[in-house]
Amino acid sequence: TPLSCDGPETEIEVTVATAAFPAEIYWTLFDLCNENNEIKLIAEGDYGSSETTYTSTVTACVSYFQFTINDSYGDGICCSEGDGSYTVTQDDIEVASGGEFESSETSSFGTSCATA
Repeated sequence: TPLSCDGPETEIEVTVATAAFPAEIYWTLFDLCNENNEIKLIAEGDYGSSETTYTSTVTACVSYFQFTINDSYGDGICCSEGDGSYTVTQDDIEVASGGEFESSETSSFGTSCATA
């Protein structure tokens, strides 16, 4: 379905550089202003190649977002099994990044729901 916004749109880009066990990594992006509407999901097992960079781009209505990246094994994507990392940008501005976490890491960003 085409995107239908009452206001402006925004572009969110998620880049994940996988480490030794890419199938353990998965993430979700939620629109917190629209009843926690899931915008994008990369499921466990979607990333098939180690030491590879994957990029996903989503166009959404301007809102307040929550990004959560998970590792099913619980050792993150850096640094015990390689130098994996992730970066999230909104309209080319970095809003979240990392790699050294255990089971999951969550970041929220965007415009407050009252002004979205």
